[in-house]
Amino acid sequence: MAMSDTIVLGGGMCGLAAGMMLARDGHRVTVLERDPAPVPGSPEEAWERWGRGGVAQFRQAHFMQARGRLVLEAELPDVQQALAAAGALRLDPVARMPTSIADRDPRPGDERLVTWTARRPTLEQVFARAAESQDGMEVRRGVSVSGLETRRIGRRLHVTGVRDDRGQQLTADLVVDAMGRRSALPKLLTDAGGDPVHEEAEDCGFLYYTRFFRSRDGSLPVPRGAYLSHVGSFSIATLPADAERGRSPCSSRHGTGRSSACATRPPGRRSCARVRSTRTGSTACRSPRSCRWAA
Repeated sequence: MAMSDTIVLGGGMCGLAAGMMLARDGHRVTVLERDPAPVPGSPEEAWERWGRGGVAQFRQAHFMQARGRLVLEAELPDVQQALAAAGALRLDPVARMPTSIADRDPRPGDERLVTWTARRPTLEQVFARAAESQDGMEVRRGVSVSGLETRRIGRRLHVTGVRDDRGQQLTADLVVDAMGRRSALPKLLTDAGGDPVHEEAEDCGFLYYTRFFRSRDGSLPVPRGAYLSHVGSFSIATLPADAERGRSPCSSRHGTGRSSACATRPPGRRSCARVRSTRTGSTACRSPRSCRWAA
């Protein structure tokens, strides 16, 4: 069977994982990533200096969905081992069920819910370093896609490649869209003469604020509650992060229209998503009812 040429649009975790899995099946893979910054040499460098504007919530609290961990175990076990070596922690939500649940005996299938947690820059850096050493796969950073190469078969539009922002044409048997929720693919398809892509989207109205804490001796604190706690108008997620650094993120989620004035976003007013300074952000999260439009 002849192996195909595949182009993956987007060099985040999903795009790189898809590319590595295709390459290991013998396909020739090219990944195009818009962000130009090279991959840092360590998770700490990624946290401090890696510019990844194309990744939403790059420095917010993060953990993998359990299904992602199962795919890693089956398809990319070396990447999973690299995550563990970088300090990622296994997270078992069943182990910290709410105290209101009386039946705490383990049940068959509970192990499927175990997953990995780490800072998002750590996860991205581990995947990116693995992709760099993958045979049959090339990652081109700082490359945007300006258009699609297409041909018609009957009434159907078939994508045969892409044009990058430098005018270079790249042909492929398969083009994979891994550009995330802000993907430009619907517009690119329409511009190429394809039918409009039906999309339904709604602003969830949530704002996120995250702080990471590191203990003086590098150890993680003893958990005092559930991973997710509801406190008035806030939902607070507390997760362990990279183990060797003893970090724990605390992420507050604010809902539009609730009692926290800092959380609502009336027309024409800036939201507290713009809060960046530690002092102002800390005040906003400590005193949500008295903090109006801290940004």
